[in-house]
Amino acid sequence: MNADGDVIELLRASSRAETVAKAIEERISAQSLPSGHRLGTKDTLRQEFNVAAATLTEAVRLLSSRGTISVRPGAKGGIFVTSPPALVRLGRKMLELSGDSVPVSDALAMRHALEPLVTLEAMRHRSPADLEELHALVRQMTEVGSDMAAYLAINWSLHKRIAAITPNEILRHTYVSLLDFVESRLRRVTPAAESTSTLEGAEVHQRLVDAIGGGDQAVLDEVLAVHAALTADP
Repeated sequence: MNADGDVIELLRASSRAETVAKAIEERISAQSLPSGHRLGTKDTLRQEFNVAAATLTEAVRLLSSRGTISVRPGAKGGIFVTSPPALVRLGRKMLELSGDSVPVSDALAMRHALEPLVTLEAMRHRSPADLEELHALVRQMTEVGSDMAAYLAINWSLHKRIAAITPNEILRHTYVSLLDFVESRLRRVTPAAESTSTLEGAEVHQRLVDAIGGGDQAVLDEVLAVHAALTADP
């Protein structure tokens, strides 16, 4: 498979994993399943949703990062419902109740306000493995050509991966919730022909990842200013 094919397959797998994750979240909500409720094992859930093991593993990772489930090893282990921190539950409920009444511009303003803190945290806490994954995502951004939809999907994944580095759970969950909200709204919008090119966007994000790896806050601040201009008009 060529590079473009690899990226397309990666995006499809990511989409399938997100679909499974959302289905599990909806079940937990609809049935008011309490913290500690056993959802099953990876194998039983994989069979139930009829997906590949890698897809189910990614869905479990997504749910674990959101504080929705926990995975316990052993004969009596499996996948269990957990109760996210109170502030995370509150933030989710506010977005759920507000629906379309919340302007995307408001969410973007909050995202931009948190971006310096999220990236600074990433710079302080990144590991070699974190940087390797960030660079891999940027490489994928450069390989999608003019496919703006594919570029945006990788863009969201990159910023969520940056946020995953911080040990501050409230910051991480708040920022990722804002990204999810904006992403869900922008899926309905067809990018304008004059919007920022994927090549320019990939170059800015390469500089951002390099700054996170470089450890110089002044350089990071300079790149963030460029990135803010890049994302000022979604």
